[in-house]
Formats: sequence, C-alpha cells, structure tokens
Amino acid sequence: MSRRQIQSKLFLYSALLLSCCNSFFYSPHCRSSPWSMSATNFESVADFESMTVKDLRSLLQSLPMERGTLSQLKRKKDMIEYLKQHQSSLQQQTGKEPSEVQQAENDEENQPQTSLPLISRNFNNTEERNQARIGNMPPLEQNNHRHDDSEDGAPAPKMSKWNEFLNERYPPLRDLQGKASTALGDTDFRQIYHPLMSNLNPAGDMDLITVGTASCVPGTTRGVSCTALRLQMNERGTIINEKGKTYEAAKGTQGTWLFDVGESTQLQAQRTSRIRMGKISKIFLTHNHGDHTFGLPGVLCLMGQNLDRENAPPIDIYGPAGLRMWLRIAIRYSVSRIVPPYRVHELHDVPYSPDWWYDPRTQRYRYSKSRIPKWKRDATDEKDPFSWTSHANNMPLELCSKFSELEGGRDIYPDYNHPLSYNGAPVWEVCDEDSVKVYAAPMSHTIPCVGYVVKENNRPGRLNNELVGPIVKRNFKALLEAGFKNPMKAMAVIKNLPEGAAFTFPDGTVVHQHEAVSSPRLGRKVVICGDTSDASALTNLGENADVLVHEATNSYIEFFEKKEASAKLLERDTIRHGHSTPEMAAQFARAIGAKKLVLTHFSARYKGDAQFDSISVMTIIEKIALKAADMRDDQVVAAWDFMSLPISSHD
Repeated sequence: MSRRQIQSKLFLYSALLLSCCNSFFYSPHCRSSPWSMSATNFESVADFESMTVKDLRSLLQSLPMERGTLSQLKRKKDMIEYLKQHQSSLQQQTGKEPSEVQQAENDEENQPQTSLPLISRNFNNTEERNQARIGNMPPLEQNNHRHDDSEDGAPAPKMSKWNEFLNERYPPLRDLQGKASTALGDTDFRQIYHPLMSNLNPAGDMDLITVGTASCVPGTTRGVSCTALRLQMNERGTIINEKGKTYEAAKGTQGTWLFDVGESTQLQAQRTSRIRMGKISKIFLTHNHGDHTFGLPGVLCLMGQNLDRENAPPIDIYGPAGLRMWLRIAIRYSVSRIVPPYRVHELHDVPYSPDWWYDPRTQRYRYSKSRIPKWKRDATDEKDPFSWTSHANNMPLELCSKFSELEGGRDIYPDYNHPLSYNGAPVWEVCDEDSVKVYAAPMSHTIPCVGYVVKENNRPGRLNNELVGPIVKRNFKALLEAGFKNPMKAMAVIKNLPEGAAFTFPDGTVVHQHEAVSSPRLGRKVVICGDTSDASALTNLGENADVLVHEATNSYIEFFEKKEASAKLLERDTIRHGHSTPEMAAQFARAIGAKKLVLTHFSARYKGDAQFDSISVMTIIEKIALKAADMRDDQVVAAWDFMSLPISSHD
C-alpha cells in the first residue's frame, strides 16, 4: 500500500470514527456530511493491520476518547482492537431511520453531560460501553438511609438519576460543572454535605483527620497513609506532686498522634490548619512498608524547626522491631541534627498471620488460607535472611544524643494470654496515658504488621446536683467547722466516692454514691488497622468501636476491570497481596459492632479530588460497604485527604 493510499485511508477512518460521537453524529452538519453512516465505507480489519504503529497512533490521536486511554494503547494489537470496536459501533448505527435520529438528538439534549470515569477496557460495542457508564451501580435510596436491594430486581438507575442523586447530596457539584474543587479540609464541601458529617458536634475533645488516604505512592489527589488523632482531654482530678501532696488540677491526655507517616506526610501536614507540627507528641507505625514509613525522617525534621529542642518533651515513636535502628541510620546518614528529642519503643515478635507460611524454597512468607488458624510465636520475619529485622540488632551503631535520640525507649513484648486476646492472637499493651490506653494486635499482611486500638478510660458519672446541692447549702457552716475550707468541695468528694460508699453530713444526712452519682460514662474507642487482609485479631480489643479505620485497597467496579475479571478473582488477588476490599472491611465492622467505618488506603486508580467522576466512584465504593455491613449512609465514608471526623463523647 502506497503512502498516498495510507493517508487517504487515515482521512477516511478519521471522518468515520469521529462521527461515532453522539454529539457530533446527531448534528445537522454530520447528517449532511458525505461521510455519514454509509456501510460501504468500511474496510476490512486487514487494512488496519497493514498500517504501521505510528500511523495507527496518528489515527487514534484524532479520535475523541477518555483521558489517559491513548497512553494505555501501547501494542499494535490493542490499537487495532480499539479501532475495530468503533468500526462495529458505526455499523450498528446505519440502520436508524431519520425519525429515530431526530428522537435521539432530542433525548441527548435533555441528558446531563457529566459521566463516570472509564478506564480503557475491551467493550464488544458502543452499547456495552454506554451501559458501563450508566449501569452496574447499586440502587440508591434517598429517603431511607439503609441500603437494600430492589425487591423487584429492577436494573441499576440510569445516569440521569445518578447525576440527580449526587447533585442533591453535594449541591456545589452543580456549579462546578465537572471541574474539581480546590478547597481543602473544612472548606471541602464533602466535609459539610457528606451524610457521615451530619449531626456531629465539631467542638469535641477528640477528632480524627485522614492526612493521607492512598496506597503505594502519593499522587496528585491523594497523599499516602497517615491518620491523625487529636486529643484535647481536659478534666479536673487529684494530682500528687513530687513531695507527696495532693491537689485538684486539670489533667488529661493532649496532643496529636500520627498513625503511619508515608512519603510526603510533611507536605500534607502543612496543607491543613488542623495539624500543628509542634502539637505532635506520639507517632505509631503499623509496619515497615515505605508508604507507611518514608515520611518519618522528614516529619521529625519539620517538627524540629518549630520546637525548643532543649526543653521540649520527647516524641514517642512506636512500631515493629527494627524501627529504632532504621531511624537511627536515616538520621545519622543525613546528618539531621534538627530533629526534636525522640524515643523509639519497639513491638517485638510480631508474628505472621496463620494464613501465611514460610516457603523454604523462596525463603519468604506466602499466603495460603489456613484450615486450622493458630498463631505461632516463632512465625516472625527473623527466619527471613533478607529481612531487616534479622540484621538490625546486630549493627554496631549506638545511640547518640547529638542526634536527639534519648534513652528510655522500651522493648514491648506480646502477651498471648491477654484477657482481650482473640483466637490465640497476641496483644501488646503499647502505652498508658492519663486518659487513654493503646493496645496492638497483629494483622494479616505480607510482612509483620499490627493494628492499634486507642481506648479512652471510662469517666465518672455525673453528680446529681439537684439532690446534693441543697444538702450542702443546709450544712454550709457545719462543713466549715468540720474543716472544709470551701464547703462546696464536699460535692467533689461525693462524686469521687468508690462504688457502694456513702457520705454523712454534719446534720446526719447520709448520701449514698449510687444515689448521688450516675453510672460511669463509657470511654470512646478508635480502631486503626494497618494493611491487612484479616483484622480479626482485633475483634475483642475493638468491640463496639466508635470509629473503625480500615483499608479498602481494591474494589470490584465493573467498568474499571478487564473483561475476564470478576469480584471473586479481584478479592482473591487482593488477599494474596495482604489487602482488603470494601466488603471485607465492612464485614469486620459488622463483626465488632463498629458505629462508624472509615475506608482508606485506596489504589491509585481511585482519585480523591472533589470532582464529579471521583466522587461518583467513591460513592459506589461506599454503597458496596453499606450493603456488606448493613449500615446506614451516615455510618460509612470513603475518606478523602484532610477529612475531619469529630468523635463525640458518650453522655
């Protein structure tokens, strides 16, 4: 075939395939075009095959297609298949009558222009591709928050209904007209309109912030793993000073705790006003993968710029064994003298899940579902000759205060007989603060990994002032004579009475503790899982959690997947890599009775910006989890970066 013939065919196919777009095809210009819908204009696939890759790419560049599609068509076979599909769709249109064309034109004018994002995949025809745009979505209920399947088996809602649903949930989407909002944190409209954010008290003393919600590597719309828990617990209680004297003063746990610090966390933290580097007091790492640890040296350096390093309290850092030496080397190698004082507390002997077995041939752990799950104490990565943990303790690099590392880092070992252990899994008692305790348990992942549970201590019940107040006033003078400098302090004494005790006033009135004080208020509980395909070791620790933060790396959404893919195959592949799907996260949330489920750690193909297509996909992921967990719309959220979730106390 000559060069001139190729150029002629390029022009011919460009005109034919451009007419495949509905907006152009139904226009008067298209109908009057000499190239409009003539079946005789089609050539055989052999003509495509005779073209060079360069000519095929030139032809494809002239076609309207989804952004990023062309870059995925790298092989000549894929390019020909793509062109073949468009050729087939043109042939299907040739049989339409003019009245049908006019009707299609009128229908299109009434259709919204926004569409769901499509990843390039093989479609048999245009109808199948259009169905992928508007179908394969779970039914949506706007009046009843609970998610149920349609009783009559009706098909998924059409695109216009989906647009209407999302625009009703997020009114600012109408004004954006398909563009992404640049607002962050509190100014992000999802923070206002998402159902989970309804009926929340923003002025609490505990809130959770998703600083980064991506897996693997940071992207333009998501940072990698980092979750912040802000604690501002101010309560009055009895304090004993160094001389043994007691006095009433404010006490409680305050500060910002970070869970995982993936690459670029130091940049993410500066993009939100809710994270102040000087307020960070503890950092918890779930495991040693880079998307959870690469940001640690940078975060410490940024913190050191904002602290009086000589007088500042040390930053406590917790994580699996090997962390202390890794951080010591990173700081020493980069000569980072700016880091604040810190201590590293290591969780030792973190075992692999029973679903992972050591393969002597490859000298690595591999996934294989265990029929008799039993946690083995020696199933650690110390067997792996290539693991960091097996070598870290033998390195001759000692602690050096010139690089801000302090003495006092603890080695924390597991308890296999802990009362909160589940199915024989070990439990680590990580730390015990004034108001909260932190526990850890192992996750099922490709390397040793833990999940953390932050448990607030139960708080005393409220004093019945209507009962006690009049009695105190009646005995005011007598209490002064009895030694009370401030007789009203008798109310605090009554409130702090042990269960079953009583207080007798000077006039003989007896007030029992159970009469004057209500039942203790349950403390809040936050569960933050690491990467995992099975978080069941946290079942007892996380029971009735107020918030469960669980990864949902991959989700089966049909128009994202290859033609031969299925939900079962995707879940199996996800588990093999030590990760979870929204269904798996939802099933664990239901097992522990979690009140709210926060999904995070998403694959790079799920964008996190506030653009219609991105929000559409994340809403579908939420609906998948809702169905699996039997929860309401205001209980599940697919998190975005800088999302802030207040955690209200139990009154």
